Amino acid sequence: MSEAESSIIEHVSSVEDSPLSKTGESIFSQLLQRLLAGRGIKLGDEIEGNGSLEILLENSPDAILLLTAAGVVVEANPAFCQAYGWTRTELAGSSLLSLVPEEYWPSFSEMLVGFSSRDQDSPVEFSNDYMDFKAKAKDGAILSAECLLSPVWAGGERRIIAVLRDSPIDRVLIEQLKESKDHYLALSETITEAIFRLDEDFNIIFVNSGVKNTFGFDRDELVKRKFSVLFPEEVFAKHLDEFRKYFIVDDQDRLALGLKRTIELLGVTKNRGVTPMEMSFGNSRDFSGRTLTCIIRDISQRKTMERRLRHLAFHDKLTGLGNRDLFNEDMKAFLSESILGNGRNAALLFLDLDGFKHINDTLGHSAGDELLVETARRIRVCLREADSSYRFGGDEFVAFLPEIFDSQRAVSVAERILGAVKLPYEVTTDSRAKTRVEIGVSIGVAVMPEHGEDAEAVTRSADIAMYCSKEAGRNRVTVFDESLNTKANESWRVEQDIRTALVKGEFELHYQPIVAPTGKLLGVEALIRWRRAGAMFMSPGSFIPIAEQNGMIIPLGAWVFRRAFIDLRRLERGGFGHIYFSINVSGKQFEQPDFVRTLCDAIDKAAVNPARLNLELTETTLMSNADDAVVKILEIKNRYPAIMLSIDDFGTGYSSLSYLSRLPVDILKIDISFVRALHDEQNRKVVNSILTLAESLGINVVAEGIETVEQLSYFRDRNCYGMQGHLFMKAQAIDELERRFATLRAASRAAESHAL
Repeated sequence: MSEAESSIIEHVSSVEDSPLSKTGESIFSQLLQRLLAGRGIKLGDEIEGNGSLEILLENSPDAILLLTAAGVVVEANPAFCQAYGWTRTELAGSSLLSLVPEEYWPSFSEMLVGFSSRDQDSPVEFSNDYMDFKAKAKDGAILSAECLLSPVWAGGERRIIAVLRDSPIDRVLIEQLKESKDHYLALSETITEAIFRLDEDFNIIFVNSGVKNTFGFDRDELVKRKFSVLFPEEVFAKHLDEFRKYFIVDDQDRLALGLKRTIELLGVTKNRGVTPMEMSFGNSRDFSGRTLTCIIRDISQRKTMERRLRHLAFHDKLTGLGNRDLFNEDMKAFLSESILGNGRNAALLFLDLDGFKHINDTLGHSAGDELLVETARRIRVCLREADSSYRFGGDEFVAFLPEIFDSQRAVSVAERILGAVKLPYEVTTDSRAKTRVEIGVSIGVAVMPEHGEDAEAVTRSADIAMYCSKEAGRNRVTVFDESLNTKANESWRVEQDIRTALVKGEFELHYQPIVAPTGKLLGVEALIRWRRAGAMFMSPGSFIPIAEQNGMIIPLGAWVFRRAFIDLRRLERGGFGHIYFSINVSGKQFEQPDFVRTLCDAIDKAAVNPARLNLELTETTLMSNADDAVVKILEIKNRYPAIMLSIDDFGTGYSSLSYLSRLPVDILKIDISFVRALHDEQNRKVVNSILTLAESLGINVVAEGIETVEQLSYFRDRNCYGMQGHLFMKAQAIDELERRFATLRAASRAAESHAL
């Protein structure tokens, strides 16, 4: 209940307790009662003997006339005689009407007739509180006064006491009381909520017109009726004891005793049926018994708005699925009500779409949004009514299965989702064209309580399992086990170590030469090495996949470019300006939207010759998003026409010849697995096909992993453009490489001089 409402209720309570609100007790009665009480006489009492009457007449400062029921003056007190100039003898036996102007005769006559019609047992009550009185003074002056009349019994006869006063004191009191009453009525009628005043039996003794807005009833339909008619029977019975407490506990003590300032409950309206209501209470008052004021408002619109706001706060705006906050709330509620274990399990499925980014980037966000909405629908269809689905953001979804027997049930649901997501989608591109697309989904499954006893633990387990699905080739289901957790912890540790190593400068670039069949040095390939805290080098195969997975490959790849450009300038100054530097670009690095800009900024800043750069991208990287790859490669080639592009590990993927012909490829690198298996006839056919394909497209071929003379002879006989491997030189740090190159160059010059 607000402070404003408290103030309203207190005002209502205090005004209703004022004399104005009490039936049968007028302001005149109050004032006259106060006057008589000062003389030891009660209003309506028999005035016995002349002593009391004389005390009243002689000692009162107010002008008083004692009249018969017909209005004949019986006695006048000294104050009246002094004020109007008449003597008692002159006034005795005269009519009251002779003392007032004619225009006042009807009013006085009507009042006198009213007095005459009452018997001695009639209650004292008046409709008028006072009268303006114009009295004739003896000298003819017309004097203004206020006249208060009251019937009394004196000596067994009906008499009327008329009190005349020209002092404004009581008039001010009267006006204040009337003004207060008017304010109360005006206030209660301008409030749209229903205001009630109840007695201890919960009868309605007052209600304002606001009840029409709230309950649909007119005021007259509710006054003197039971308060319970406004509520469903069971609702009123439920709250009755609580209502009673508000009669005896004032507002300042209610919170300490566990009473609320407001109560929300259902009310019954005249036409709309059951509706949510809110009730506020004032303090109770003693008014012909204890009474209690309350304000009741219809909160159906507020409840509707609260539901809408809650939906917005706890649901994904695009798909309508619950969001992460709702997931946490639902899990909290589930865990507080359910006991897991002993055959009672729950499962969490963590889903991440495969290929969504490509569709979103190439077809536009409208197509991506349509795909997400349809995916949400397909997930819901695959779940039971008791199951829940959520979108955590991007293309991440979660499904919660509260009641399963074992992990196989969860796997069955996951596989059903897998199949549903695999089906083609029809989406609208930014150009408003309809197109069909296909995606996959990687799913991780975790079972409660085996894989986590709370929301955080089970979500982490399902997330780890989902990433294992990604690493295993995507578009599959993986159930969590502890070995995955060990792997995830190791991955996290390596991620942190990579961050530290970049700061400490623990990474190095080693370079392996690429030579022609004639032995001429063509270039070098930059290979990253990590010397962890002064120890032995860590194999790239142990940290590059982790860096790819957690995104650390982005800063790591940026460091490789900076370091390679520095070393390229160093060899150039040493006289080796004719060789090219081959730099590997990871798939994660290449798919970044700003990759082209970042690469160009690095080349321009380092001021290296683009003709001496060769970018190596794996076949899988290029083909995973071939259209995007074509756009980026052409953009780079347009900026630096002389820069070279190599497709690494060629033959291990599934390159389309149509895309290969569209890409400005300079070099195909035959994967080391083919080189090592040259003894196999079928394998040799694959190698020869690659050589023939490259020749037909005008593309050079480099064979990597040359370790034997036989391998060297095989590719030399087929006029392979370039070869690299341990047979020629292992990868060396820049210092050692520069010394080796200088030694080879000196030996070559000496041989040339000897030949001459």
